[in-house]
Amino acid sequence: MRINRTKNPPARRVQKRGQRKKAHYVSLDSTRDLSQLESRLEASAAIVMSLDPRVQSMRSQPICFDLTTGRTYALREELKQATARHAVKPVAYTPDFEVGLGKDPAFVEVKHSKLIALLPEFAEYPTILARFGHRLLILDEEDLPEELHRNARLLQIALRQPVPEADLHAVASACIEPTSFTALKAQGHSERTILVAIGTGVLSCDLRYRRLSGDTVVSDTTGSPVHLMELPFD
Repeated sequence: MRINRTKNPPARRVQKRGQRKKAHYVSLDSTRDLSQLESRLEASAAIVMSLDPRVQSMRSQPICFDLTTGRTYALREELKQATARHAVKPVAYTPDFEVGLGKDPAFVEVKHSKLIALLPEFAEYPTILARFGHRLLILDEEDLPEELHRNARLLQIALRQPVPEADLHAVASACIEPTSFTALKAQGHSERTILVAIGTGVLSCDLRYRRLSGDTVVSDTTGSPVHLMELPFD
């Protein structure tokens, strides 16, 4: 994979030269382009959202708002230039993500609860943006527990290589009754086939509270793949 710095450039830089904080790189879509993210929690959100069937598109650092006026700018520098002579100082804000959800797109901010406590103004941002006709969702570590992050990451890796449809149908047929990972592998189904079936919604299991293992019980999905829809977009 590679970093594409010309496709959908971020509205602001997430890491400046000389900073020691670790950069996190995640593929946000079906391409092999990587996006640089500011924290592991942001990377976790991106991975979980990439599996969610409600999410049709996703972009990191998409746009810069002036919260005093509601105006938007493609780049933070454009906001600074446009408001340099204004008497009222702008309040610049760039959400972490813009998420396409069909008719109801949303912006997403990912922050640890301790940081939100130190910056209480963030709690007001959804209300402020709502006045200008935008939806902002704030996610913290309770929305993105460690088990969900690790499981989603495992599924994302497995999905990089396709599995024949016949194999997915076969493993689904074997899970009409709830069946463990170990039992499915004993029947000849590969671990990657099982993971891809979970990641594409063919099979369902608990991704939030328990790490995927041989004891994980999976079943044929009936209805919507709610196990992939853990974030509060509805």
